[in-house]
Amino acid sequence: MRILHIVNLGFEAGGAEKFVRMLRDGQTARGHQVRVVALEAPSGDRPVFADDLLPPVSGGPIGKLAGFVWHRRAYRGVRRIMHEFRPDCVHLHTVGGFSPAVFPATRGAARILTVHGPEDWTRRLLRWQVADNAGRIPPGALPRYLHLRFLMRPAYRLLGLRRIDGFAAPSRFVAELIRADAGRVPIRVIPHAVDRAFTAPVPVSDVWQVAYVGRLSPLKGADVLLEAFGILARTQPKARLVVVGDGPERDRLQAAAADLVAAGAVEFRGWLTPPEVAECLRGSALLAVPSTTPEIFGLTALEALQLGRPLVASRNGALPELVGPDNGVLVPPGDAAALAEALAGLIGDAERLARLGEGSARRAADFDLDRCLGDYESWYREAVAGGGRP
Repeated sequence: MRILHIVNLGFEAGGAEKFVRMLRDGQTARGHQVRVVALEAPSGDRPVFADDLLPPVSGGPIGKLAGFVWHRRAYRGVRRIMHEFRPDCVHLHTVGGFSPAVFPATRGAARILTVHGPEDWTRRLLRWQVADNAGRIPPGALPRYLHLRFLMRPAYRLLGLRRIDGFAAPSRFVAELIRADAGRVPIRVIPHAVDRAFTAPVPVSDVWQVAYVGRLSPLKGADVLLEAFGILARTQPKARLVVVGDGPERDRLQAAAADLVAAGAVEFRGWLTPPEVAECLRGSALLAVPSTTPEIFGLTALEALQLGRPLVASRNGALPELVGPDNGVLVPPGDAAALAEALAGLIGDAERLARLGEGSARRAADFDLDRCLGDYESWYREAVAGGGRP
């Protein structure tokens, strides 16, 4: 089968891109012909896995406003690739940078869209693109919210969102959120899978180290975790936090945690490759997922399951589908004191960490990569057999 993936970024900036790269590798190993299209963007030292890079929306404020409604150069580029590659199925992922033009550009093939997070068409998720850490829309962000709600969302629906063959939701939480957006287009829950770098569980060797893995951007809750660690450090001087990831908040967070960094209680490691992330988790007692807004799935949480690591996570979004009393602790989002208390109850307790780690390993069996690849492959074939939608 010839499969074309379309995603905003062609390097691993977050979970969506990591998942696309895993699909590409797994589908290629299964004998499919796979091509990935993304937009040009600075990737730093991260390898680019996309096969084709198209120009992003550019120009002044008016030009960009028009470009995000109809990105002419991306439309032409995707049409050219469709003609050259002639895919049987197009798998859409994050597509906001391509504009609604991505739908007419991909006509003629079966199309599946996986929801990885807030997009310009997801009505119940729109506020997440502009909200502050408390979930409120600041006055200065209101014009952008209105732009998304009353211009971008209608444009996506008009230009073909509801004429694709199906939506894939990584969690039951997401499936329910997008039901009104999907209309009569079917939705299937296909949980994400874990990278093969995250192999079988290994025993905890350091009962005092906590890991955070994720983008350092608003709404991910890294600031709440650092505040919680400041509380924890007063009673647990052996506790250490390793922060893995990069993003727009990194400089601010490092400055806020300067005293903890100087004391050796917190270390910022920046972006790491999947094998390096796996090694970091193996060397940690547990993973903290302090997101302040609902997680669509939580790929880093799944990686911790695969390695048999307990989790302390926010009780929101899809995280309760991955974390329960058998493998960790759920806390109210944004509550640094509750987060510190949950961490204090786990770190240093080798027996409890081992018991909860066994619970994580049991849960990991439900998120096998071969299962995920097989589910998508079956759906591709069904969509192709149905002839796709115009």
